[in-house]
Amino acid sequence: MSGPLVAALATAGVLGVTHAIEPDHVAGISSVTTEYGDSRVAALVGACFSLGHVALVVVWLTAASLLLDRTAFPPLYDRLGTIGAGLVLGLLGASMAVAGIRRVLRTDEHDHEHTTHSHPHLHLPLPGFDGHDHSHDVRSYLKTGLVGALFTLSPPVSMLVFASTLLPRAGAGVVSLAVLTYAVAITVTMSLLGAGVGTVFGRLDERGATLHGAVQAIGGVAVVALAAVLFLGAATPPA
Repeated sequence: MSGPLVAALATAGVLGVTHAIEPDHVAGISSVTTEYGDSRVAALVGACFSLGHVALVVVWLTAASLLLDRTAFPPLYDRLGTIGAGLVLGLLGASMAVAGIRRVLRTDEHDHEHTTHSHPHLHLPLPGFDGHDHSHDVRSYLKTGLVGALFTLSPPVSMLVFASTLLPRAGAGVVSLAVLTYAVAITVTMSLLGAGVGTVFGRLDERGATLHGAVQAIGGVAVVALAAVLFLGAATPPA
């Protein structure tokens, strides 16, 4: 394997890893994996999230290089995409927080099951991300992939610039390998993130559902706060 090819693939891999660990992506994966206290299942959920993400990245790259012959899109594209991602992230964070609160309240109900006192169950109507939805079927994974795709509504600027710079010098074959490397790097990294979150919440669950729920609720509030920052930053017109 030639030196330039190795350098191109290494750069694509680094871009994939750094893109995967951006705060909004970490928050998004966390919000869809906290209900799975199993590292293997959570890793699969993270992989599905990344595959949806990669699919839309490939669409952007194809549109930019083959259809439009450009490396940049108007700033409006990025702003609208960030607003959309902020809205999705806010809904996921709210669902995560409500699921945590429900877990705490449900535990409290069980602790007082011999009394007449009860607590209300909270429910956030988000299709596919209900606190009761722990299914591991194809449909649930496809929903996770769709959420991952929604986080790529804005153009992947770094990969677009890299691909457009590489194409004239190395050709379409090398660019294709670079995109594949980028995709593998994102998928592996997001799978590891999912596995990590699943492991943490599995350990929390072993210490008690109340602790699990409390940490989940706090995490959900943090995700909502990040979503608000993203949304407001993109929605505010530049001075």
